[in-house]
Amino acid sequence: MSFDGLLIDHMKVVTMTPAAWMETSESVGDAIVCRIMYGNILIRDYKGEEVLSVAKIFCKPDDITFNHKDKLRLDDDGYVFSHPILKIIKPQNSIHIHHAEIWIS
Repeated sequence: MSFDGLLIDHMKVVTMTPAAWMETSESVGDAIVCRIMYGNILIRDYKGEEVLSVAKIFCKPDDITFNHKDKLRLDDDGYVFSHPILKIIKPQNSIHIHHAEIWIS
């Protein structure tokens, strides 16, 4: 089975952009294929703090056009809840970056 065959879920990126008077506006992007693996685990986030992650999401590295300031909506939730991004990494072997991993709370 290929990596693409494992991507059976979908997520949408909620881009947070600064608006007037210290408020933020949200814009929701198109669905991106991914693999959601639920499980509670303590991780270190991008600030170095120990936090509880409820899911790890796998996707293609080219789909990572967002950062930790944005949020994710999952198809399991019906795209209703915006999950904060705790950590994004792109593991690689000696040749290329194979996939991306995103931890959410």
